[in-house]
Amino acid sequence: MATSIADGTYAPGAKLSDKAIADDLGVTRTPVREAVQRLARAGLMEVHANRYSMVTDITDERSRITREFAASQGGEIIREAALALSEADLAIACELIGEAIESVESGKGWIEAHVELFEFLTDRALNDLYRLMLSDFWYLVFRDLYLGEPRVNTRESLEELESAMRARSANAGVKAVQRMLRLK
Repeated sequence: MATSIADGTYAPGAKLSDKAIADDLGVTRTPVREAVQRLARAGLMEVHANRYSMVTDITDERSRITREFAASQGGEIIREAALALSEADLAIACELIGEAIESVESGKGWIEAHVELFEFLTDRALNDLYRLMLSDFWYLVFRDLYLGEPRVNTRESLEELESAMRARSANAGVKAVQRMLRLK
């Protein structure tokens, strides 16, 4: 569901019933209700009890706030990851960066690839409180900042990130992530 919101399948402002979502996803309404509540806490949906749920709108102010928060948190994650990842985890991170680059080039699955990368880095680099706080955060970031397509400089930013991670250069990694999160 988060991916459908992040990639624009469920567009900002769309009013959705639990039944319609369940039918779309081929599941019962119970997991849909749980997901809607989780996504509402993450800021991707609004719940209008006994009526419908609505995908939140993206305003310029919201994009600015998301961008600032993402740059800050993304930078912290990269700083920790560049220094703390084991050699095995560093190799996995670089593979995930490669998959993210491929997804940007193909235009398919790029949100999922980016979320997988940043969730992996979050999981490996930070403490449990950060993991809990950021569990649905990356979908919000890529929805609010990119909605539907990666930015022009995304590939270059990912290549810079991979080089920084391999060199274990926290500052270069932070710079690459901040470049990726700038406005178009």
